[in-house]
Amino acid sequence: MLDIFATIKGEDDQADEVVDVINLGVPINSNKDDFSFSMNPNGITGYFASNRVGGRGDDDIYAYHRKPVLHVEGVVSDAINSKPIPNSVIQLINSKGEKVAYMTTDKNGFYQINIDRNQDYKIIASQKKYIDDYRTFTSKHLQTELTSITANLLLNPVPDVIKLAELNTIYFDFNKHNIRPDAALELDKIVDLMLNVYPEMVIRIESHTDSRGLLSYNDKLSIDRANSTYEYLISKGVKPERITEHQGFGERRLTNGCEDGQNCEEKDHQLNRRTQFIVIKME
Repeated sequence: MLDIFATIKGEDDQADEVVDVINLGVPINSNKDDFSFSMNPNGITGYFASNRVGGRGDDDIYAYHRKPVLHVEGVVSDAINSKPIPNSVIQLINSKGEKVAYMTTDKNGFYQINIDRNQDYKIIASQKKYIDDYRTFTSKHLQTELTSITANLLLNPVPDVIKLAELNTIYFDFNKHNIRPDAALELDKIVDLMLNVYPEMVIRIESHTDSRGLLSYNDKLSIDRANSTYEYLISKGVKPERITEHQGFGERRLTNGCEDGQNCEEKDHQLNRRTQFIVIKME
């Protein structure tokens, strides 16, 4: 009994060496003699000879049309800035919940996995500091000529709770907008975070006053505090475009019940004379 085999050649410096020989199996091979295999330049169609059951003569010539390999491919990107995320983990899950493929994206966030036809799949992307994303898709009822299915994935950054906690509120003296030494220490932490740890982090500055004084005066004072904070960060090397806004809210957002007419201690008023930092984007 004759069978048809294929040889697998090596790569790079072993390109001329045969590293494996495989039997093509059914439907090319049968339980009879199968031989004289040929393939057209398109790599899809060709002919072979066989004396298998069902032929019209002794040795018959059969034509074949190979189904093109089907694959799923896509790019994993940051959902906020659309930049590709390299080394993202990709898992392909079949309809039985079995993991059938596992790989990582290349430097451009790209992946490609060969898949079977007539199947349902789920593909999952994950990466540190990001929330997982997934897509479901099917390879059923596709045209034979179709060779790829696109499944792009978007990952949303996970805020680093520890780092966010380091963006401490800073405080001001009564009727002042200058940066105190203790506030400068906290601002220096934010500078280090933005320049060395999260070089694409974007923040918003919000400044406030206590309730003492005229409403209009406190509005201006809070704006002065926001400006002082903004100017300090810029002077330390933070780019202006990484601070979306620096706003003053006067006495409109008190953290406690120390409103006009209330008898509060100075330490309670101090809690309202503050600048806070809101993280807009973090990588």
